[in-house]
Amino acid sequence: MFRRFLNEMKFLNVPLCIPYRIGKYSATKAALEVRKRWKENLMQINGISSSAYKPEPSENIKNMGSGRFEDTLLRKANAGLDSYTRAERNKISDCGVYGRILQVNMHTYDTRATKEVETERYSITWKPGGYLCIYDKERGGNEAFRWKLNKDDVQVDEKTGLKFLINDLGCGLFNMVVVDEELEQGLKEALDVSELYEKPLVNFSVQQDQKTGIRYITPNGFESSGGQIIMDKEAREKLDSLAKEYLSQYPNLVHSYEEAWFHATFEVRGLTKRTSGGIMQIGPNSITFLNKDGINSWVCIFDPKRWKEVKEKFDRNDNAGEESWEFWMDLFQVLKIDASLLTFDSRDGN
Repeated sequence: MFRRFLNEMKFLNVPLCIPYRIGKYSATKAALEVRKRWKENLMQINGISSSAYKPEPSENIKNMGSGRFEDTLLRKANAGLDSYTRAERNKISDCGVYGRILQVNMHTYDTRATKEVETERYSITWKPGGYLCIYDKERGGNEAFRWKLNKDDVQVDEKTGLKFLINDLGCGLFNMVVVDEELEQGLKEALDVSELYEKPLVNFSVQQDQKTGIRYITPNGFESSGGQIIMDKEAREKLDSLAKEYLSQYPNLVHSYEEAWFHATFEVRGLTKRTSGGIMQIGPNSITFLNKDGINSWVCIFDPKRWKEVKEKFDRNDNAGEESWEFWMDLFQVLKIDASLLTFDSRDGN
């Protein structure tokens, strides 16, 4: 299984992993955790996330990569993962409930009055089972959100005034759509009401990247998932600019616009930072260093219960030696955090 995992990891151009262990995290479990992490990250960006946005590269960089990074990565992540994921979910079957505020006393709409509505940006249709389906024309007409009427109300963030429809799937995964003025008016027309029922935002928090000003929403208690970016025209433009920076700064590491976009979305959510030697990422249970040479990279897997401690260290800008796995494994030993290491050996060839 471990060797099969290594073959699937060739998107990093790294053929051989040498396991190193602290505590109970074995190399095999570490490998599976890495695969699980990549799949969950891509689900947030590219499928489950109703705010997902498929980037359209500008004309001058359309030919700089294969354009298949996300699809290839997700396909590799899927292989052999399903049984492991089911086993893990059996262990944490209550993760979507524990510590969450349950939504009760939902308001009731008269579903007999619903009708289909077309706006400049949105198509709103009725589906059997009590759903309003919202399609976003700016995303190619794809379904942006399926609203279960009389189950979820519009939620309002008191600090920003932003409004959301959210389907909390548990374990840090969720679908959401921002209810802007156009969508709000369309939903009112579809439901034949003058006002939509609203409640304060619960179980989620709106965050903002200090560098770019891009906002994103995270599930409380699952901040390590990174949440979802609140996508608008300005956010797209800023992410496009960041993606181009990645293509320019790391030509041996970042090979397509989609891959560059992937890193940019992680950076604005505080999960990726650029260093002189490459790219560092923190996941729910891992620290990853991707060397700018595209070869000499490594992953440290750690106990996810200690994520906040590791994130505090990750956020510091004075971590001398942080590009080396020894820095992190020594830190885990000092903090008594169970951890395992995967290093990538270039001697084996591709």
